[in-house]
Amino acid sequence: MDENFPQMEPFQNGDRIGFQGLIRLYGRSYEMVVEGLISHYPQIEPKVYLNPHPEEHHWYRTGGQPYLCYRRDGQLWSPARSTLASCVAVAIKYIKEFS
Repeated sequence: MDENFPQMEPFQNGDRIGFQGLIRLYGRSYEMVVEGLISHYPQIEPKVYLNPHPEEHHWYRTGGQPYLCYRRDGQLWSPARSTLASCVAVAIKYIKEFS
């Protein structure tokens, strides 16, 4: 994460871990949070939150804050090889496609 996305700062709050920071693309800043649970990582993929949303169609809305549906192009979460940094990379690709 430090090498590819140095603007993303680590955090931990109880069982919640992740990275947060500003991503600047095309002259616009996006607040990004990638968050998972220690008790479930890496078996369950982390959630990605963005503000603002480039569009309104690719979001899970399950009662809490909407989080990005970033499963496209066969890029499914794989506990053996996926990382929090790969979530950031997919979210950046999403921003580039939809902003």
